[in-house]
Amino acid sequence: MGLNEVPPPHVSPYYTTIGVSLLGVGGVLYTLTYYLMTRQSLRERTYAMPLLPLAFNFAWEAIMLFYVSEELHEQAIFTLWILLDAGLVYTVVKYGAYEWTHAPVLARNLGKILAAMIAWWGWALYAVCAWWLRNDVGKKAGIFYQGVEGPDVVELGFWTALVAQIVLSCASLAQILVRGNSGGTSYTIWSCRFVGSLFGLNGNYLWLWWAWPEAHEYFVNPFAICLLITWVVADLAYLFVLVEVKKTEVVLEDGRKVRGGMTYAAKVA
Repeated sequence: MGLNEVPPPHVSPYYTTIGVSLLGVGGVLYTLTYYLMTRQSLRERTYAMPLLPLAFNFAWEAIMLFYVSEELHEQAIFTLWILLDAGLVYTVVKYGAYEWTHAPVLARNLGKILAAMIAWWGWALYAVCAWWLRNDVGKKAGIFYQGVEGPDVVELGFWTALVAQIVLSCASLAQILVRGNSGGTSYTIWSCRFVGSLFGLNGNYLWLWWAWPEAHEYFVNPFAICLLITWVVADLAYLFVLVEVKKTEVVLEDGRKVRGGMTYAAKVA
C-alpha cells in the first residue's frame, strides 16, 4: 500500500524509498519475531502471543491479503505472516491448557475460543475496511487505489495497525504480569518486536508525515499520538517486568516455566 502515490513537487524525492525501507525493516523484524515466538513456545511448552492480539493479527492479515492489498509483494508478505501465525495458533492449541489450569472449561476449549475470536475480528475488520473503501474515506489528491484517486489505504493501514499494536502491547504486558514467568518470550523476541514496531509503525508514518504533511495529518491527530505513546510505554514496562520475572521464575523438567514459589502440577487435568 502506498507505492501508487504521486506526491506533489515539494515532497522529497526520497519519500517512497525511505518509507519503504522503514516499513521493510519493521516487516523483517516482525517476521523474525513470529518465528522466534513459535520456536520458543515449542521449546517451553506454552504459547507466546496472547489470544486477543493473535486473533486480531491473523484476521488483519487475512483481510489485508484477500480484500485490501492490490500489490503482489504485499500479498506475498501477508501470506508469509499468516503461515507464521499458524505456528502460533498451533502452540495455543497444543500447550495452551497448561496456562489455564485454573479455568478447566477454558483450557479444554481454547481452540474453539481462538477460532471464534478470529472470526469476530475478521468480521469487524472487514466491516471497517469495506466502509472505508466504499466511501473513499481519506481521499486525497495524489493518492491512488485500484488505478484511480480514491480511499487512502495508507491511512487505513495506519489506524488498523495502530489498534493491533495497542492490543498486542497491552495484552502482552498483562500476560506476563499474570503468568509471572518468561515462558514463550526472551530479550531477543522483545527487541525484535519493539524495534520492528518503532521502525514499521512510528518511524514509517513519522517520515511520511514529515515529508508530505498535508497527506498524513492523521499522524499528529491527538488520539493517534495518545496510542503511539501508549504502546511504547506498555512495551517498555514489559521489558522491566521481563527482567524481574526472570530473577525468580522456575524451569520445570519438561522445559515449562512457572512463577517462582508456585506449586504446579506435573500434568494438566
